[in-house]
Amino acid sequence: MIELIVGREEGKEQPRLAVTSSGKTSYFGEPGSVPKEVSRKHCRILLEDDLSSMSITDITDNNFMYVNGQECKSKGHLTLDCTVELSPVRYSLDLAAILRVFTSGQAFHIAHLYHIYQGYHQGKIDYQVKQNRFNALSAIPGVLSMSSIGLSFAMNDQTIRMVMIIIAGLFGIVFAIIRIMNAGKGPNFLRAMDERFHDEYVCPNPLCGRFLGSWQYKDLIKGKACPFCKSKYIE
Repeated sequence: MIELIVGREEGKEQPRLAVTSSGKTSYFGEPGSVPKEVSRKHCRILLEDDLSSMSITDITDNNFMYVNGQECKSKGHLTLDCTVELSPVRYSLDLAAILRVFTSGQAFHIAHLYHIYQGYHQGKIDYQVKQNRFNALSAIPGVLSMSSIGLSFAMNDQTIRMVMIIIAGLFGIVFAIIRIMNAGKGPNFLRAMDERFHDEYVCPNPLCGRFLGSWQYKDLIKGKACPFCKSKYIE
């Protein structure tokens, strides 16, 4: 378990935010950025060693703490998306900045993200290829109609022309029915793909979990860290 004590810097007229864990203290913000209403030991953040969960507790009864706009004394299942404010003046904690310092030694395997990234983009390519093939086949009725005109003049046989026009019409009806039946399937399929990708292509740090969609897998490997929480990445 990792314990972080959060409060106002001691012995300074222009205090910063001080966060202490296992005897190590780090400071955040500019001098004077922390109001006097924030206590020297205001709250305690507890992290599981594997970063699977995080909680926060107000240390004394005289302090004030707000999580997501609601006053509270403690909050479990805290995430980086939560807004934490201290004291009646509501000084806002930068949880991401604090965790970057105290969890910088954590490394996460991201090989599974390669398969998620490749699967998503290959799926979109396969869908586009399928659509292109269908569009090419949809041209058959037009080709048959044009062919029937040419054959009818070349062979002076109106029967052939009528037969080919009928065949072309049947093809056209079939493709029209297929288009109508699949009209909503394509957009729904793509939306489902996008939603699944958004849910799965995320930072493996459970305290972050941000969507990495704007970052190609090769760029994540090159950067060797999450672009948001700065956790280390290894394959």
